[in-house]
Amino acid sequence: MRILIADSLPASCVETLEKRGHACRYEPALGADELAEAIDDAQVLVVRSTRVSADVCERSGALELVIRAGAGTNTIDTRAASAAGIYVSNVPGRNAIAVAELAMGLILALDRKIPDAVADLRAGKWKKKT
Repeated sequence: MRILIADSLPASCVETLEKRGHACRYEPALGADELAEAIDDAQVLVVRSTRVSADVCERSGALELVIRAGAGTNTIDTRAASAAGIYVSNVPGRNAIAVAELAMGLILALDRKIPDAVADLRAGKWKKKT
Protein backbone atom coordinates (compact mmCIF):
# COMPACT_ATOMS: atom_id res chain seq x y z
CA MET A 1 0.00 0.00 0.00
CA ARG A 2 1.01 3.60 -0.55
CA ILE A 3 0.94 5.42 2.79
CA LEU A 4 1.25 9.15 3.38
CA ILE A 5 2.25 9.99 6.94
CA ALA A 6 1.39 13.66 7.44
CA ASP A 7 2.41 14.06 11.09
CA SER A 8 5.39 13.11 13.18
CA LEU A 9 5.65 9.46 14.13
CA PRO A 10 8.55 7.52 15.62
CA ALA A 11 10.99 6.30 12.98
CA SER A 12 10.42 2.74 14.19
CA CYS A 13 6.77 2.94 13.07
CA VAL A 14 7.74 4.01 9.57
CA GLU A 15 10.45 1.33 9.40
CA THR A 16 7.98 -1.37 10.47
CA LEU A 17 5.54 -0.35 7.76
CA GLU A 18 8.28 -0.35 5.13
CA LYS A 19 9.58 -3.76 6.26
CA ARG A 20 6.07 -5.10 5.69
CA GLY A 21 6.22 -3.97 2.07
CA HIS A 22 4.37 -0.66 2.23
CA ALA A 23 5.59 2.40 0.35
CA CYS A 24 5.71 5.18 2.93
CA ARG A 25 5.96 8.89 2.25
CA TYR A 26 6.88 10.60 5.52
CA GLU A 27 6.02 14.32 5.43
CA PRO A 28 5.48 15.45 9.04
CA ALA A 29 5.62 19.15 8.15
CA LEU A 30 2.49 19.04 5.98
CA GLY A 31 -0.23 21.36 7.19
CA ALA A 32 -3.96 21.02 6.71
CA ASP A 33 -3.86 23.51 3.83
CA GLU A 34 -1.17 21.57 1.95
CA LEU A 35 -2.64 18.12 2.51
CA ALA A 36 -5.09 18.20 -0.41
CA GLU A 37 -2.23 18.96 -2.82
CA ALA A 38 0.06 16.30 -1.34
CA ILE A 39 -2.40 13.39 -1.11
CA ASP A 40 -1.64 12.30 -4.72
CA ASP A 41 -2.04 8.53 -5.08
CA ALA A 42 -1.83 7.60 -1.39
CA GLN A 43 -4.15 4.79 -0.38
CA VAL A 44 -3.72 5.40 3.35
CA LEU A 45 -3.31 8.69 5.19
CA VAL A 46 -1.93 8.75 8.73
CA VAL A 47 -2.38 11.90 10.82
CA ARG A 48 -2.18 12.87 14.47
CA SER A 49 -3.39 16.43 14.85
CA THR A 50 -3.44 17.57 11.23
CA ARG A 51 -6.98 18.37 10.09
CA VAL A 52 -8.33 16.29 7.21
CA SER A 53 -10.89 18.42 5.39
CA ALA A 54 -13.62 17.56 2.93
CA ASP A 55 -11.34 18.91 0.20
CA VAL A 56 -8.78 16.19 0.93
CA CYS A 57 -11.45 13.48 0.74
CA GLU A 58 -12.91 14.83 -2.48
CA ARG A 59 -9.58 15.35 -4.26
CA SER A 60 -8.02 12.01 -3.40
CA GLY A 61 -8.55 9.43 -6.08
CA ALA A 62 -6.96 6.42 -4.41
CA LEU A 63 -7.49 7.13 -0.71
CA GLU A 64 -9.17 4.24 1.07
CA LEU A 65 -8.33 4.81 4.74
CA VAL A 66 -7.55 7.71 7.06
CA ILE A 67 -5.98 6.73 10.37
CA ARG A 68 -5.75 9.09 13.31
CA ALA A 69 -2.74 7.96 15.33
CA GLY A 70 -4.45 8.76 18.62
CA ALA A 71 -7.86 8.76 20.22
CA GLY A 72 -10.88 10.30 18.52
CA THR A 73 -11.53 11.40 14.98
CA ASN A 74 -12.51 15.01 15.64
CA THR A 75 -9.83 16.37 13.30
CA ILE A 76 -11.17 14.40 10.35
CA ASP A 77 -14.24 15.35 8.30
CA THR A 78 -15.85 11.93 8.72
CA ARG A 79 -18.97 12.86 6.74
CA ALA A 80 -16.95 13.82 3.69
CA ALA A 81 -14.81 10.70 4.07
CA SER A 82 -17.90 8.51 4.28
CA ALA A 83 -19.43 10.17 1.23
CA ALA A 84 -16.21 9.46 -0.69
CA GLY A 85 -16.11 5.82 0.47
CA ILE A 86 -13.07 6.37 2.68
CA TYR A 87 -12.83 4.47 5.94
CA VAL A 88 -11.77 6.40 9.04
CA SER A 89 -10.11 4.77 12.01
CA ASN A 90 -8.29 5.79 15.17
CA VAL A 91 -5.94 4.09 17.60
CA PRO A 92 -7.64 4.28 21.00
CA GLY A 93 -5.54 3.52 24.02
CA ARG A 94 -2.18 4.33 22.42
CA ASN A 95 -1.85 7.42 24.56
CA ALA A 96 -3.00 5.73 27.79
CA ILE A 97 0.44 6.01 29.40
CA ALA A 98 0.67 9.74 28.63
CA VAL A 99 -2.81 10.29 30.05
CA ALA A 100 -1.90 8.36 33.21
CA GLU A 101 1.31 10.38 33.60
CA LEU A 102 -0.62 13.63 33.24
CA ALA A 103 -3.20 12.50 35.79
CA MET A 104 -0.48 11.61 38.30
CA GLY A 105 1.27 14.94 37.70
CA LEU A 106 -1.97 16.84 38.29
CA ILE A 107 -2.65 14.86 41.48
CA LEU A 108 0.81 15.74 42.79
CA ALA A 109 0.33 19.39 41.82
CA LEU A 110 -2.94 19.55 43.76
CA ASP A 111 -1.48 17.74 46.76
CA ARG A 112 1.46 20.14 46.90
CA LYS A 113 -0.82 23.14 46.22
CA ILE A 114 1.25 24.18 43.22
CA PRO A 115 -1.60 26.02 41.41
CA ASP A 116 -2.22 28.14 44.54
CA ALA A 117 1.49 28.93 44.86
CA VAL A 118 1.69 29.93 41.19
CA ALA A 119 -1.33 32.22 41.56
CA ASP A 120 0.20 33.84 44.65
CA LEU A 121 3.56 34.30 42.93
CA ARG A 122 1.93 35.91 39.91
CA ALA A 123 0.11 38.26 42.26
CA GLY A 124 3.49 39.29 43.66
CA LYS A 125 3.21 37.32 46.93
CA TRP A 126 5.74 34.85 48.20
CA LYS A 127 4.15 32.69 50.89
CA LYS A 128 7.14 30.57 51.75
CA LYS A 129 5.66 29.05 54.91
CA THR A 130 2.44 27.87 53.26
